[in-house]
Amino acid sequence: MVHSNKYRVTTMSRNGTRKVSHLSEEELQKLQAMRLQKIRKEELGLTQKLLADATGVKLRTLQDWDIGRSPMPKPVEILMELMREIPEVKEKLLTSLR
Repeated sequence: MVHSNKYRVTTMSRNGTRKVSHLSEEELQKLQAMRLQKIRKEELGLTQKLLADATGVKLRTLQDWDIGRSPMPKPVEILMELMREIPEVKEKLLTSLR
């Protein structure tokens, strides 16, 4: 018997109801990409180019992360979380690009 890997994901709607889904690895990767893209754009206000320059990766690599074609490395996720939680980290990183 062949078993496919499914990941259990619980999401909350705006009205507080929970929804449980079982996602494939590819679906989970795309969901994570959407979450990180939202953080990059809406919470950090960074363009793909700015984040690519700040992390030292090619723009195309960052675009692949944004659409879920390849997973964002954990250190970059951690850096984004730090920039979100500690604004000085974001400022220091961006001023280093000037």
